[in-house]
Formats: sequence, C-alpha cells, structure tokens
Amino acid sequence: MNRYFGVVAYKGSAYSGFQRQSTRPSVQGEIERVLSFLIGKEISIAGAGRTDAKVHANGQTFTFDCPKTLKNDFVYKANRLLPKDIEILSIVPCDLSFHARHSSCGKRYIYRFLPFGKKVLEVDTLAQLRRDDFCYERFVEAIHVYLGEHNFQNFTTKADDVDGFIRTITKAEVNKDGEVVEVVFEGNGFMTYQVRIMVGVALKVALHQLEVEDVLAALNSPVRKILSFKAPPEGLFLDKVFYETEPGL
Repeated sequence: MNRYFGVVAYKGSAYSGFQRQSTRPSVQGEIERVLSFLIGKEISIAGAGRTDAKVHANGQTFTFDCPKTLKNDFVYKANRLLPKDIEILSIVPCDLSFHARHSSCGKRYIYRFLPFGKKVLEVDTLAQLRRDDFCYERFVEAIHVYLGEHNFQNFTTKADDVDGFIRTITKAEVNKDGEVVEVVFEGNGFMTYQVRIMVGVALKVALHQLEVEDVLAALNSPVRKILSFKAPPEGLFLDKVFYETEPGL
C-alpha cells in the first residue's frame, strides 16, 4: 500500500464545504470521485481540515492510500476530470505515518473584504460590506488583540476541545491592497468558525458597535458565551497548511 500527499486549490462558492456530504456537493466528494475513477478502486481522502460552505483554499492538503504507484501524468489526468473550480496542485508519495491533519503544525488563513463600494466580478471571492462608517484603524487594533496564546472558547462553536480551546496566533496582520483590506492569520490551529468570528468581532469594532475592550473581555472571560458575529464566508481562504517536514520538499 502506498500513501500520497496532495495539495489542492479551490473556489468554494458552489460547494457545501470541503468535507464530504451525503446529499450536497463537496470538494472532498469531487476529489474522491475522480481519484476512484482513475485508480479503479474506491478512494477516501483525509483533509487537513474542514472549510465552510463558500470558503476557498489556495493550499488545502490531503492524504490517501492507494494500492498502485501513481504515474507522473496522474495530476494532469485528475485535473482534466475535476470541475473547473478545483485544481490539484501536486500529489507526491509520503510515509505511511504521515497524515494531512494529524501531522500539521499550523495553518495560514487569509480574509479579504471590501469595506466600501462594490466589485461585481468578485462577489464570490471577496466579502463586500458596503458601509460608510468602517474605521480601518479600529479594525487593525482589534485584530492585533488576537496575537499570542488565548482561550478562544467564545470564538468557536466547537462543543468541546481537548486543548481547552487554547490556541496560539503567531501572526495577525492587516494590509491594504487598494480598496481591499486583507487579514492574515497564522497559528498552531483554528477551530470551527474561529477565523470568521475573529474577523466578525473585529468588524463590529470597526463599525463602532463594540470596543477593543469587549474583545479582550471575550478572550479573558472564564464563562463561555459564544459570540455570534461571523464574517461572511466569501472572503475566507485557507492559504497554507504547515508541516515540520512536508513530503516532496
């Protein structure tokens, strides 16, 4: 048996998320359909993590086991059969002990949004607020609060967590690309809806509906009270999954 490590990019607009669904289209389901057809055996893949419906990826990763040795043109053949909004970037052999999720040591997420105006051609890949009361300085201040180790129990809908909801954010940056605001988060792990809630709360600060002190209070509160301010999914990208040693490098 051989194990392979893959990297895939996708536009998530047409899918219910990365994870396989029984009745709805998913990125995982499309990849498994194509791999199974080409290999001639039912193939299941393990992704590095889930992404929500309408969320995208520049570098989602997955592993799968295969009884065959894949040829050099396998990725080319797979991409010809995949929908145009999913592209496998690479597939390389890896050790049988390697796992896309369990071997990961961190992830990078990017969130892009347009505070003012509208970009019609990017409605699926850019969150568009169309607000005239957005304060960039307040937004940046709120995003920087997340840097470091915190208890994010109020920033996820995850029911329970073996690490007590403790995560370390090693990068929390805000940049401007013209009119578009881009947020970059890197950390050792992210839980269900965590990035979207973090951005959503910061947006509330930017719109003068919350204060930075409210963000600090939510991070330090011993009582769990999940915040309901999720940023729209369209602006979120899983940009990269980190490993101590990545196969093929």
